[in-house]
Amino acid sequence: MLVKYYGLVFDNGTNRWSPRVEFISNGLFRMTQPKYLNDKGSEARLWPYFNEFSPADYVWAKKEHDKMQTDPSYVPSNEELENFFLKPCGSRFGDHFPHMLAQEGFNSMEDYDREQLTQAVERVNSFLVEALSCQLGVLSLSKSDTNELMWTHYASEGKGLAVTFNESHAFFNQFPPKDVSYTPDKRASLTYYKGMIRMNGAPLKNFHVANLGNPLGVMQSFSRNGIDVVDLSERLLYSKAKQWSSEDETRIVCPLIFCDEKKGPVRQPEFGVELPNELSLMLQSYSEINLKRIPFDAFESIIFGYSMSEFDKSTITELVRKNENLSHLKLRVAKHNIYGDIEISDLAV
Repeated sequence: MLVKYYGLVFDNGTNRWSPRVEFISNGLFRMTQPKYLNDKGSEARLWPYFNEFSPADYVWAKKEHDKMQTDPSYVPSNEELENFFLKPCGSRFGDHFPHMLAQEGFNSMEDYDREQLTQAVERVNSFLVEALSCQLGVLSLSKSDTNELMWTHYASEGKGLAVTFNESHAFFNQFPPKDVSYTPDKRASLTYYKGMIRMNGAPLKNFHVANLGNPLGVMQSFSRNGIDVVDLSERLLYSKAKQWSSEDETRIVCPLIFCDEKKGPVRQPEFGVELPNELSLMLQSYSEINLKRIPFDAFESIIFGYSMSEFDKSTITELVRKNENLSHLKLRVAKHNIYGDIEISDLAV
């Protein structure tokens, strides 16, 4: 099941709050760039690990271990993987000359490292979100039409509606939905362990700490070190922090060039650094609102919220009847049963 929840918007024509219904007439749905999505903490962002190792680090180390292991049944411990493949060897300059750190305002190498990581992750995440927002939009969907949280937060406490789609329609073969993961092992990760940098488990060789101040320099280092760009993109676009797991989201990622209409102000990307010509040609200005048309025959039903007014139900029913392309559409209604659970039933005619 593919479900889009919509809440109330202010209607200047009627001077009242009403359910969002434009899609009934035009079939357009917003493909929202990552920077405009609700999750401002983990959406399209790297998850940092400081002086500890990420799940991806252990996966990488296990692969390295397997290359030289003669007994395929042997399973190394995490401690073995850390000691043989993940922890750096030797010591660093700052460990032997702590007074040099004090001159820079740091009490220890750990304080210095933490500051380096913080600056790097903030800048790189900002760069990633802006770069992705120049090119891609997201249609967030639910896999359930009875999700209490979704009705509450995204459908204005049941005053809004939900539209369901036929997931076997050709449109969803062209733009296939993919489930969002909420587990740490699926997140894009940046590990900083005593000066050693890892990206999704892979070490960044020939990487200098000075590069951390320049997000473009970090991105170029990723490329030079053979970071799997497809894997990185998947991890950035289809994973979120675990506190969002109750949404049970599936999403469609659509290049903005495939959108049918563009609205709102045109935004200039803000990277904070000058981009090389080849990048600046790719990451250009973009419209704030990008709309993609979903064919009407992909619509399956409209579900009226459990608190929707009779006036809004009547208005929406009339809009559906006026669109001959929606003659197949089912009108349904959500309500709470005696146990407090949401049930969906056909609208009584």
